[in-house]
Amino acid sequence: MSYCETHALAVGYSAPLLRDIALQAERGSILALIGPNGAGKSTLLKTLSAQLKPQGGAVLLDGQDLSAYTPGARARKLALMLPHTARTELTTCFEVAAAGRYPYTGRLGVLSAADREQVWQALDTLADCDFSCISDGQRQRVLLARAVCQQPEILLLDEPTSFLDVKGKAELLTILRTLAREKQVAVIVTLHELALARKLADAVVCVSPKGVSQVLSPEAAFAEDNIRTLFDLTAEQYAALYGKDDAKPKFEHYIRSGQKLLRCGYTTGTCAALGAAGAARLLLTGRAPETVGLRTPKGLVVEVAPQRCRLTAQGAECAIVKDGGDDIDATTGLPVVAEVSLLPDAPGTVTIDGGHGVGRVTKPGLDQPLGAAAINHVPRRMITEALTKEAEAAGYTGGFAVVICIDGGEEAARRTFNPHIGVEGGLSVLGTSGIVEPMSQQAILDTLQLEIHQAALRSRRLILAPGNYGLDYLAQNMPELADIPIVKVSNFIGDALDMAAAEHFEEVLLVGHVGKLVKLAGGIMNTHSRQADCRTELFCTHAALCGAPQSVCRALMDAATTDACLAVLDEAGLRAAVLESLLEAVQLHLDRRAAGAFAVGAVPFSNQSGPLGQTKTADALLKKWKGN
Repeated sequence: MSYCETHALAVGYSAPLLRDIALQAERGSILALIGPNGAGKSTLLKTLSAQLKPQGGAVLLDGQDLSAYTPGARARKLALMLPHTARTELTTCFEVAAAGRYPYTGRLGVLSAADREQVWQALDTLADCDFSCISDGQRQRVLLARAVCQQPEILLLDEPTSFLDVKGKAELLTILRTLAREKQVAVIVTLHELALARKLADAVVCVSPKGVSQVLSPEAAFAEDNIRTLFDLTAEQYAALYGKDDAKPKFEHYIRSGQKLLRCGYTTGTCAALGAAGAARLLLTGRAPETVGLRTPKGLVVEVAPQRCRLTAQGAECAIVKDGGDDIDATTGLPVVAEVSLLPDAPGTVTIDGGHGVGRVTKPGLDQPLGAAAINHVPRRMITEALTKEAEAAGYTGGFAVVICIDGGEEAARRTFNPHIGVEGGLSVLGTSGIVEPMSQQAILDTLQLEIHQAALRSRRLILAPGNYGLDYLAQNMPELADIPIVKVSNFIGDALDMAAAEHFEEVLLVGHVGKLVKLAGGIMNTHSRQADCRTELFCTHAALCGAPQSVCRALMDAATTDACLAVLDEAGLRAAVLESLLEAVQLHLDRRAAGAFAVGAVPFSNQSGPLGQTKTADALLKKWKGN
């Protein structure tokens, strides 16, 4: 059991402000409470110290309910330091700090010599000063001295760094660490200064109007995503507050998405071209550039500082860190390195190959031929143009040999679609515009289009599966279709059908979980729940069309999952009729989307109930494909 812990605690004044709080504080450890103003940190601290009564639940101190302690017993275990607001007149700092010894002085409050010595040591030079005549920062130090003099087993502090100067904050940090490590005091402290909290805390609890987090590690609590969510910060606000003062130039171009401005980034292809330019400039001029820039195919200029630019045994190398803007992916933050050597006897020649971290093409249908480095044609053109400009500026008439590498690319590639689409051993160097627009959906669609194009090179038949459930179902239940290309389309069923039409497929089969495919009965071709989630409504509608009573319709509307809907239909004896009706509607909308470009059908299933039938066209396609 922790020294101080809460069970389902609710805190507030006349009504609960925060509920279901479960935190633990250990002796010898410092727990920081962080969060925005007004979230309830001080209210929580006052409840933990019995200044406020809980609105629900309990606070346990050393295994005993806090309310069971007498005031004196509680004061010998717990000290609270709150910001000073009360006016004090004709009171010395010694008298204020000495109040911390009263739990030990008996009824008369007479300080012993040992008590006085403790107070003098805690206060140092401020002891004889009038408490009302010292600075706010000095008052904070006196209040901390009072709490220390109390010799508590747990110390609660509310914004103790308020008004402290740099030295005062450093001293506070040292005092609290000493109390925790050497005196085995449990410390709970609220702080707004996140940098100090990060240095001080052994554990962290985040407090927001939405609730109180569990006890987090400092690494998790101070991660950028968590801090931005906790304080509702944009990426730019976070960077302005916590970015490095020596941050290198950042590409600044924004697009609007709804009410937000999203920062664009630049592609691995742009990084490769910038790196090639930087390395060439070092070779041709003898000076490493502070920044390198180019105009991308989109027309936007990107100018950044290299991570490194140095001479090598073969020539020179220049590394540019990939910046995806607000569209963070597996390549963001990786250095794209261009290794350049001069070919003085080969005028106008630029050879480009891939090194470590850049994949090789292993399947047909990609931008580059089999065996080539996965550096697409637009980045290759950008590299060539960048080198040509550097040669012209330096009066150099020879050629260049370029090897593009990506530090960490081989590991990062395992988190991408590359191995699946036929790029092995590393990442692809991509980019048609040179600019990354922060729309990750577009990146998925680009990959999907590539996979469907590759499938078209093999067959005029195509199977589309929304996710892994569909792939597993096909492997287990339709192994005889293994020779037909299968593409996983996620939620983009309509887009996949359009791409299939553009690639001139003749026959297409959709195989997926009923939770996805039932939405097609409503004409919903992007099945992400963010777009629409009308599964129960569609079951209810078609059940009503099949004569279901109101009670069954209500049960369907209240069902949490499609499997629960099937259970309702089973109980009502309506499963077969409703599924038949739904499949007819699915077929109708698939035919409308295909518009006669190809034959298309759907096969829904449930992980619990197994096969759920197939549309009319799916039945015909399966018989044809299986040779029946």
